Amino acid sequence: MSDRQTSRAGMALALAFFSGMLSSSLPTPLYPVYISLYGFSASQIMAVFGVYAAGVLFALAFTAKVHIRTSLYTRPLYAGLTCVLLSSLLMMFADNFMILILGRFVTGLGSGILMAYINRSLIKLFDTEVSNTAALTASASLILGQAIGPLITGEIVHRGFYALKTPYIILFILVVMSIFGIWRSRLVINRHCTTVTIERKSVGAQSYRGLCFRDVIVCCMAIFLSWAMASTFMSQGPTLARSYFNVASVQLVSYSLSAFLLVAGISQIVMRKKHHYSSLKIGVVAQLAAVLLALSSVHTKAPSLLFISVMLEGFAYGAILVGAATIVNMVARQSQQHHLINLLYIVGYVGNWLPFSLSVMMDHFTQETALNAYLILCSILSTCIFLSAYFAVRCQNITGRIRKN
Repeated sequence: MSDRQTSRAGMALALAFFSGMLSSSLPTPLYPVYISLYGFSASQIMAVFGVYAAGVLFALAFTAKVHIRTSLYTRPLYAGLTCVLLSSLLMMFADNFMILILGRFVTGLGSGILMAYINRSLIKLFDTEVSNTAALTASASLILGQAIGPLITGEIVHRGFYALKTPYIILFILVVMSIFGIWRSRLVINRHCTTVTIERKSVGAQSYRGLCFRDVIVCCMAIFLSWAMASTFMSQGPTLARSYFNVASVQLVSYSLSAFLLVAGISQIVMRKKHHYSSLKIGVVAQLAAVLLALSSVHTKAPSLLFISVMLEGFAYGAILVGAATIVNMVARQSQQHHLINLLYIVGYVGNWLPFSLSVMMDHFTQETALNAYLILCSILSTCIFLSAYFAVRCQNITGRIRKN
């Protein structure tokens, strides 16, 4: 297969993943519209938010147990895209709570299937010597999809242009284009994978020293907190900025969160050139600094400190995602245990639920007490992750010196 065909297949997979991730964030600005039109309660909207994550986790857990030959990878891709296509139709005509719940659950199923098999397809598509290309493509598609969705829907709602229909028509068109792209590149995507022996030689040539399941655990820990912090800023940030930090401008908060995702995307491109463990380690250090800065901003009530913390967490988010995805991809290839990729994203989505603990604490205590308790917990977790990454690197260096001797 030519490099041009491979690149085309990679673009088709990236568009499919982008579409799946776009479907996850597209309805966010519509929730207030649903509340005003149909009288949904806050708990119902929270259930809609949670059922999407449940659909993703169910799909990831299911695909981890199902073995599909590498020559048939387009089949689950078609299934995932069909789920997103169906969900776009359900959401387009959702006028009651049950249809909305069903639509979001089907969206989660589609996103989870795509997350599992697009990652596997990208690993198979790009050879080991450029394996970070697979990780970068997947993580960039994920972040761009999640970032652009609210911007598209927010602009449509602002202009009042068929707000409940137009976002899903756009999604429908993108999914149809993705299905066509996957179909055109089906021979490249389904081609036979290189043997494990060749992969291990390539791995050794690149000095991927003794990566094992211990490294996967470190990556999962880092991803858990990284996605938890991102979810905290995205979900609780606008409310806390207004009520605790006295930032009245909603537009300023929105731009800050967009900048957060932009920094995350840029850091992925920059960190791609680094060694995978260097990227992870730098991200973990930046994350610890971001959490401590956020804690300081709570004590001083300084919005400027909070903004720096958010930008630093954006950098950490991108660096950790690229480093962790590359390491897990490598371990999955070496051991032929592709369910490890699912595990990374399952842990990430579980991390998205950590901010619920902050919500519960804010219901029972003052905002300052709740924020202090939550960020102290995050500081402890971040310190543990930093120490785990430090000792994992030391173990790798010791193993490398022993092998040389």
